[in-house]
Amino acid sequence: MIFDPLLLAEDVDPRAVERAREEGRHGAALAMALRLNETGIVRETVEGVPLEGVKLAARAVGPEHLERLLQFLAVFMDTSPHVEFYLRWCLALLEQHGQHLARHTARYARAFRAMHGTVKVKYDDLRQICDENSYTLGFVEKQLLMNLDACKEDSAGGANNADAALTKDLD
Repeated sequence: MIFDPLLLAEDVDPRAVERAREEGRHGAALAMALRLNETGIVRETVEGVPLEGVKLAARAVGPEHLERLLQFLAVFMDTSPHVEFYLRWCLALLEQHGQHLARHTARYARAFRAMHGTVKVKYDDLRQICDENSYTLGFVEKQLLMNLDACKEDSAGGANNADAALTKDLD
């Protein structure tokens, strides 16, 4: 990362980021948060963007902040339960900046590796949970079928016993 004093402005501070977020200017808020480069402010800003506004906010990210945002997203996704939200962010950035990212692959290699590692860990965790749920559902289904069969046998056996008792009483 190269220091660029032109990117600094006196009006870019945490309060300005918060005002932009409150006004619904998520792209501007994100650009300012990335200029400040403070993890907490960037996280609040990213998570403050509504899902339907992610694509628009991703469009507001300039190439000078793209690598940093990808790194932030990898870290945020790693520690957040909001996997889909962060995957939507990644997808929006790839859709919006894909050509630039493809032309400068070497520059973004570290960010791509971090993102890939995080996504792979989340995928493996979710796959394990889904497998366990699948096995549990299969077990519950078998238990239910066994109970239904037992109830059918009891009701069929109970009806035969009642008929036999009636026949015996009539004799």
